[in-house]
Amino acid sequence: MDTPRRVSRRTARPVAAFGAALALVAGLSAEAQAANGTLSYRDSNGIDHAKDNPTDGVCYSFTSEAGSVADFTDTDGRLFAGSLCEESTFLINIHAGSSLVFGGTKPRSARLGG
Repeated sequence: MDTPRRVSRRTARPVAAFGAALALVAGLSAEAQAANGTLSYRDSNGIDHAKDNPTDGVCYSFTSEAGSVADFTDTDGRLFAGSLCEESTFLINIHAGSSLVFGGTKPRSARLGG
């Protein structure tokens, strides 16, 4: 026969495991928030590329220099002349809902949000 103490231990373990799993998922989803919309660019060969709902804080390297970039998301971003979003190669900010065309130095990567 189960005593009340044994029953409460059996109940507490699954509840604790569920709570820990929920906290882990909630914590990860807050860090991996995605911008709503599309980040797109036209490369040096005139080919259009697009990333729907890009993840904030992730560096997106372009296949080649971009002649134009469109940030049709709800999140501001940063464009870089280097392909790895290095701060030393920061080029220009791009605001949510805007697009830029480049003539001189062209971006090779982008990062939205934080």
